[in-house]
Amino acid sequence: MIPFTEDVSSFYATIYGGLIIGLLFDINRSLKSNFKILKYFSIVFSIIFWALSTIIIFITINAIESFDLRYYHFVALFIGFILYYNTISKFILKILNTIIGTIVFLIKKTATYIALISESFYYMFVYILHFILDVLFFIPNLFSFTKKVIKRKNRIKLKVKKNHR
Repeated sequence: MIPFTEDVSSFYATIYGGLIIGLLFDINRSLKSNFKILKYFSIVFSIIFWALSTIIIFITINAIESFDLRYYHFVALFIGFILYYNTISKFILKILNTIIGTIVFLIKKTATYIALISESFYYMFVYILHFILDVLFFIPNLFSFTKKVIKRKNRIKLKVKKNHR
């Protein structure tokens, strides 16, 4: 039989598992409240939350009792969750919302700057391409056209000189 002090220490250790589940619950709530699209996939995130909670429970009980499951483990998990939820949950939720809001703001600003830089590079590329095409096609045609005009003017001058004589 396990001594009472070991039962009490494993009870307290299991309370920490309940605190971790409470933190996971706040992360889930924070993500759902900050991203509207996640509300549509609420079932998926609830399943992920409960799967992670189950993993945390198994890890906690394995680390403490080597899967020697007792009724007080569930009581301790519940007490840990309630302690977390009634004490520091509000502050943690505010901190998580601030962190997520800041990250979303930074991502939006970064995307905006990337779009502006991409647009600038696009116009820079288009203007350079336009300039190159002008140099390749328009300027030689301009020279050949001026050459033709000069020849035409010379012919007209020659005709005029012949007619005046």
